[in-house]
Amino acid sequence: MAVSMKAACYALSFSALNAVVFSHAHANPINGYPVSDEQLEAVASSLHSKTTASLRTADYFNLDRFRKPDNYQHPPLQQAPVKRVNPQTGELTTSLTADYLEYDFTSFKDNQAFTKRLRLRKYNQQTVGDTLVARPGDTLKIRLTNQLPPESHPPCNEDGNCNHNQPHNFNTTNLHTHGLHVDPTGNSDNVFIKLQSGDSFDYEIKIPENHVAGTFWYHAHVHGGSSVQVGSGMSGALIIKGDYDRLPAMRNADEKIMMLQEIAFNDDGEIENNDTFAPVAWAEQAADRGWHISINGQVMPEIKLQPGEVELWRFIHAGVRKNVKLALLDPCSGNRLPLVQVAADGIPSTTKRLSDDNSVLMAPGYRNDVMLKVHRRGTYYLVDEEVGPVELGAQYCFLNPENQQFSLDDSAQNILARVTVRGQREFEHFPLNAALASLNRPRSIDDSELSSIVEYLEFDIDISVDPWLGLINGKPYDPNQPRILKLNTAQTWEISSVFSHHPYHIHVNPFEVIFRDESGQIVDRIWKDTILVDELNDAQTNTVEVRSRYEDFTGAFVTHCHILDHEDHGMMEKVVIEP
Repeated sequence: MAVSMKAACYALSFSALNAVVFSHAHANPINGYPVSDEQLEAVASSLHSKTTASLRTADYFNLDRFRKPDNYQHPPLQQAPVKRVNPQTGELTTSLTADYLEYDFTSFKDNQAFTKRLRLRKYNQQTVGDTLVARPGDTLKIRLTNQLPPESHPPCNEDGNCNHNQPHNFNTTNLHTHGLHVDPTGNSDNVFIKLQSGDSFDYEIKIPENHVAGTFWYHAHVHGGSSVQVGSGMSGALIIKGDYDRLPAMRNADEKIMMLQEIAFNDDGEIENNDTFAPVAWAEQAADRGWHISINGQVMPEIKLQPGEVELWRFIHAGVRKNVKLALLDPCSGNRLPLVQVAADGIPSTTKRLSDDNSVLMAPGYRNDVMLKVHRRGTYYLVDEEVGPVELGAQYCFLNPENQQFSLDDSAQNILARVTVRGQREFEHFPLNAALASLNRPRSIDDSELSSIVEYLEFDIDISVDPWLGLINGKPYDPNQPRILKLNTAQTWEISSVFSHHPYHIHVNPFEVIFRDESGQIVDRIWKDTILVDELNDAQTNTVEVRSRYEDFTGAFVTHCHILDHEDHGMMEKVVIEP
């Protein structure tokens, strides 16, 4: 009975997602198509040809037509503390302490604001970890200290004395720099390190001189406890500066880091096992419990912009399970304003990209660097359209606010932030495609470079056992059976899923996603380190093709599904690169 109920839960959860998410993701898995500079200016409604009179008319219909809601006060968007490299030494020396944090979490439930006392695992007694900022060639020196209490059960050490593919190690921790191309061994980005309660460890992570500039992140990564720790909020942004940021249009843009987190909790305000992230828990319990996707630990913050200014928003999906489809909505017209993607997973695009509906799809582990400018003054909403288009009610838009009252309703569950556009008008530009094309990125992998050996990876979930198991190629995680790869080779990988969708992630080496037309010709390619893989359809298609080059580093690391309770249940594989 338990097995059949689990099967039904998974089927309910994922069938709803597959209809919406994958139709968008597989048709355009990288969230858009290239657009020329001229196309973008047309889409974004350039103001340079408009008269002062026309601008005033446009603003008249957008200025001050909104009222603050009576039942919720949007807090100003906060940014995490920033730690930077010492320019004299080229080193960023800092510390992270894992411990419980008790704090009041303000969210939205039953159409009203409410506050819940939470007790969750965090870094440095903060709702979001420090933002670490470095450059290629720099070294990260991070002392990680585990002040979480001892495990309430004996630690599981992957030695055969326990089932290491069932959730465990909730208070044992380590550190992973997600997306960085760095050494996976020793005291670098080594996910096999385990810190028990009271332990400290000094990480020293050397960033290569030729590393791309972009948006990355760090988080806890001990197998068995990843979902509980990351789901609590043990994560932070990691920004690599460089040529990407020296472009005038990028340098002049106001930059905001947006850590998207699924803050879930039980009746006691805690996360003490990963049942909290069961397949249908979010869909069925979020509204009733006051769960909400937060940005930098805040629910529905207010983001302030000036009309016509270009902003760079670095989105990081630091959640555990839920896909997010970002859209910036004008509630009066129902239109979605363009979100212009300039980088994915920390790697700059060769040209600016837009989706057909001006949205940006993000799966767990994704990063998307998005630029935008809003010309008209007014109030807009950043929403999540993952389950379908969000339609905000008429009360979200008032031409005559004097006799109207505004209260958030059930649709607020899909609102991520309120965006207020006020102040002095600016006339700023997006970066030119020629400038983006010149940025450092991995060298494309040609057919001539590929080995004849193809790597195959197939995700599955075994619900015939209780507790269920996550599988790769029919097997749960076994540290004694690694996949062996050779340094300085390149290969094609074919990645598929026979049950549910899974965001595939591999450490150390990013991969080039290949898109082909019906004739088999390559029509697009983009570099990423995480890609959403959908369940095979009736025609046994939906296989994702990627190319990967193994360079610079040997040693052991892992590949896994970034729905982290899937990883904790065994959907992970050890990978070893040999000389």
